[in-house]
Amino acid sequence: MKKFLVLFISLFLLVGCGKKDENVIEQFEKKVSDVKNYHLTGDMIIANNEDKYNYSVDVTYLKGDYYKVSLVNNENNHEQIILKNDDGVYVITPSLNKSFKFQSEWPTNSSQSYILEALLKDIKNDGERAVKEDDNGYVITAKATYPNNANLTTQEITLDKKDYLPKKVVVKNANGFTQITMNITKIDTKTKYEKDYFKLSNSIETPSETTTSATLDDVVYPMYLPTGTTYSGEELITNEDSERVILTYTGVKPFILIEEASKGSKSHETTAVNGEVVQYANVLGILTDTSLNWSENGKEYYLIGESLSKEELLQIASSTATVAMTK
Repeated sequence: MKKFLVLFISLFLLVGCGKKDENVIEQFEKKVSDVKNYHLTGDMIIANNEDKYNYSVDVTYLKGDYYKVSLVNNENNHEQIILKNDDGVYVITPSLNKSFKFQSEWPTNSSQSYILEALLKDIKNDGERAVKEDDNGYVITAKATYPNNANLTTQEITLDKKDYLPKKVVVKNANGFTQITMNITKIDTKTKYEKDYFKLSNSIETPSETTTSATLDDVVYPMYLPTGTTYSGEELITNEDSERVILTYTGVKPFILIEEASKGSKSHETTAVNGEVVQYANVLGILTDTSLNWSENGKEYYLIGESLSKEELLQIASSTATVAMTK
């Protein structure tokens, strides 16, 4: 009789916990499904080896697949914007008055620590998700899906106990170390936004007439190179409005890295490309099978490597953020 009672209580607790877990997820799903628009702000920390990058994040959403995400590097105040509207997806660099435009399933084609719809999709797609309650809220552990960074495997999403909206998202690698921490300071679901807010013209600016030509004060060299690949040489090209250096690497997996500093154009320049928006460590750019475009701190970068994998392209790009090394 005692054994039966213990077994009954154990089953009751298991069933009860399961129902509670599902209720938490259902409440979050209802919140995301019902919301017509939201404005999310927070701070994101990305770890890359020994380096850490801090970003201020500002997200605006309107039901119907309209997004505007501003990411500002707190160290150098470099801002980039990801914009999605009826015309497609844009990656905009306001300081350069330039943008790339492409067609993409972003933001739900990859995990996104600051997009509610992407978080919900990851939770629903993971049949082994788990929910626990602590002093900070309900913590949902689910698989993370970063197609271009397989090392990011799990995420812990903390929901507020009062409104079931995220307060914090922590993304960990296969060894359990934290790689991304997104601290959400506010989610406003009451402010209304119209479709016009998401027009490209509302996210661009014209540089001052007094802007002077930028220079390549410091050429940066990748600290990561694929095995069997070495530095071969460089060429500096200067004209009235810009300076460009072309770094050449040869060997088993040869590639070219172009760094360019230029003054912002007086009229906005939009370049249509075939690729996908990707964020990897400190790099936010456009990735194709053989190339990567990105900008950082007033400079534009273009990496081309026919023999490189997408992950190698991203590893090389993210390694250029550190202090220049010997060639």
